[in-house]
Amino acid sequence: MTINELTTRIQIQHTQELSAFRQSITSPPYMAGTPTSLNADRRSVRMGPVQSVEDTNANLTIVADVEGLAWFTADKGLLGSCITVSIAGHRRNTGTRVHLPLAECDAWIEAILGGSWITHVYRAGQKVEPDGRLDVASYRLFLDERRHPVAKPQAVADTSLRRLEES
Repeated sequence: MTINELTTRIQIQHTQELSAFRQSITSPPYMAGTPTSLNADRRSVRMGPVQSVEDTNANLTIVADVEGLAWFTADKGLLGSCITVSIAGHRRNTGTRVHLPLAECDAWIEAILGGSWITHVYRAGQKVEPDGRLDVASYRLFLDERRHPVAKPQAVADTSLRRLEES
């Protein structure tokens, strides 16, 4: 199954969960809306467990951490935020960890962040072959203070980040 087919299947099977999760992670990460609170706040949002679309015996837990760039970097004056999405799989009957196919993880990210934002997503961690499997998949998206996706700021020291389209 191609990534587009997987993404479509995920969107059809998990419409409500995706919509609620996307709203939770893409809304501003602050309450009062001041630049200080914009850069200092952090929250986690969890989706799942949801059934894997490729392995009917596996469930996925998807967690997003949304944090102001001042929280995420040493540059306390940097405006904007970072969304980190992590995907982990486990057996439905035992709860033990299961390795995830890279294509399904990428399809979940596309279903969650999709549209024009997907071209700004970075994969974190070691490079994996396209047919490889992951224990936990992690992705990052950086947003400016107006909630528009931007390239990885220079203040972000993580050298393991690669654009999704390049990795």
